[in-house]
Amino acid sequence: MFSVLFLITTSYATDKNCLWHDSYGYIYDIQKLHNINNYQVPDTDTSMGMFNMIYEFNFCIGAVRCQGRDVAAFEALEVMGKVTENCDVLGLKETQEFGYINPIYPELGISITYKQGDMCFDVKDDGGLQKIIADNEQMQMSPRSVTFEITCGKDEPNFRVIDSSKCNIRLGIQHSAGCRQGSSPSGGSQTMLLYIILAAGLYFGGGIAYNKKQYQLSGVDALPHSHFWKDFPHLVKDGINFTVIKAFGIIKKFRGLQSEGGYAVI
Repeated sequence: MFSVLFLITTSYATDKNCLWHDSYGYIYDIQKLHNINNYQVPDTDTSMGMFNMIYEFNFCIGAVRCQGRDVAAFEALEVMGKVTENCDVLGLKETQEFGYINPIYPELGISITYKQGDMCFDVKDDGGLQKIIADNEQMQMSPRSVTFEITCGKDEPNFRVIDSSKCNIRLGIQHSAGCRQGSSPSGGSQTMLLYIILAAGLYFGGGIAYNKKQYQLSGVDALPHSHFWKDFPHLVKDGINFTVIKAFGIIKKFRGLQSEGGYAVI
């Protein structure tokens, strides 16, 4: 009993980081994006001959390490096919945020954003560096981040660079992981249900085991508070009968008042 409950709890905790329950009650399974070798996407737009920018990342399965840390994604320089060790952290796993590519059309797909603690200058004005330095109000500090846009559609094997300017790197893919998978209870309701199941399992499983070992009881007698559970079906039956009798009495009274040409507020 306890081993089964442990497995259920473990699998739920493992899958929780891979699932997103959106505000409409639909599920998105990020585990579908798993790539055993990690994704390595070159940014050819900013390449310089034998130099390339590389974004390496993975999602809920398998760790991506950068400077000794488990991260969601990092940016590095690729020199003649080799990624440099001096990687630059773009996204931390603990800053994972889910959203829609287009909030007006949520069915188009989802976006996952990872942010880091370090700040960078997000330039609002493209009027030139000298102008920006002269006018500090044109500069705004913001955390560096990487956003993955997963458009609902036929699975593509690799991500592509959508935008690599300023502080936010945007990578995109067309994949079924961005498609709605049917409605489900919200995350909060699901967690509450899990706790109820676990509590019931501990209550009955622990109580039965204790009564069997301590008092050598078996069957219904081994249930904790067995007298209550023996009487429980009769209590339910009596409650249903009482409710039905009351309901019929109210209906009968209401019909009697109607036949006299009057109405009553019940």
